[in-house]
Amino acid sequence: MKTDIDLSVLTISATKPKGKPAAMLAEMGIKIVPIEEDEGNVDRYVLSKRLALERRTGNSFLRSIMEKTLFTSAIYLSEHFRIPILIIEGEVNYEYSMFDPQAVRGALSSMMLLYGVNVLSTPNIEETVNLIAMMARQEQIGIRDISLIPKRKATDLADMQRRIIEMLPGCGMVTARDLLQYFGSVKRIVNATEEDFRSVRGIGAKKAAEIYKVLNAEYEAVDTEKHLEDAIEVAPELLFQQPVTLLARQHHIYTEEKERHIVDLVFLDYEADELILVELKREKLTSEHYDQIRRYLDNAHKSRLLRSFLEKGVTIRGILATVEEGKFKPKKADISVCLVDRKQTIEILKRLRNRRLESMDCIVETTGLLRGVDAEERGPQTVCPQV
Repeated sequence: MKTDIDLSVLTISATKPKGKPAAMLAEMGIKIVPIEEDEGNVDRYVLSKRLALERRTGNSFLRSIMEKTLFTSAIYLSEHFRIPILIIEGEVNYEYSMFDPQAVRGALSSMMLLYGVNVLSTPNIEETVNLIAMMARQEQIGIRDISLIPKRKATDLADMQRRIIEMLPGCGMVTARDLLQYFGSVKRIVNATEEDFRSVRGIGAKKAAEIYKVLNAEYEAVDTEKHLEDAIEVAPELLFQQPVTLLARQHHIYTEEKERHIVDLVFLDYEADELILVELKREKLTSEHYDQIRRYLDNAHKSRLLRSFLEKGVTIRGILATVEEGKFKPKKADISVCLVDRKQTIEILKRLRNRRLESMDCIVETTGLLRGVDAEERGPQTVCPQV
């Protein structure tokens, strides 16, 4: 599995840590933790508190139907995990086993309909291992946002240009071709005025205004938790009324089992003599988010940074923060919920963006000046604004 993610940050618990799939996962860099309790002959992999899967080859799958162990495993998975998965690897050889195919179909349907177990099929052990690794990566690190816009491979440069312009409001293939023929390039379309657009056949005042707005309006959104972190780092007043000091961002906490947890932000309130761990979310808060920050608080003393304060008597609490309104209420008083103002966050992100752009413009301008001056004649140069 080709990936740009460091798989050494992943941990998978396995009932057969010395088996071939576990060994292959370990070769990828994934940490394999043995499941110590007696699980019989089940080949099970636990990826998180909510997700676990069992692997069965075609022959062992048929045998588990005969011995009823498939169903006892299904009961265990469905009772202990919110996302139970059964992977059937390789072909199911009905003829060799003299097994009735109808019985297999019944077993498979009961997995999903009766026990709520998701059933997946893989052709071989390599594909099984890659699938487990991918699920572990998505479950423990996260899934990148998926675009819902259908994509097809562009046939040539002109086709790619048309597809870009087709995304503008009211622009199908015909209008996109007309715009490109009229202006000659995507760049000229982007730089066009409303009046320029109205000069194109089939584009009235309303459509011209909509196209111009899309191309020129300032981008306003909080797309990721990182953007929320960026804003709160420079403007803690989004969360706090009192003065606080940022101690760390993306701070790692390791449990005794060597599981890694990452705290988004760590603040210190000097006046209250209090550490504050902040977990940021873009979506509505849930009990899973509460459990997440609960683990941070429970393992805070295992962090060298946090322990240095805790040993001095500093107290600690957690904040769950989001830009999405909801009704979730924490179970204990040491964790609170904060609704971050979306508009204020966007304004801060725009301010950061403008500073960055000003700095980039200054670098370009200064570079241009230097190119036009002989090295011996260079005097004091333009100083860029600090970001």
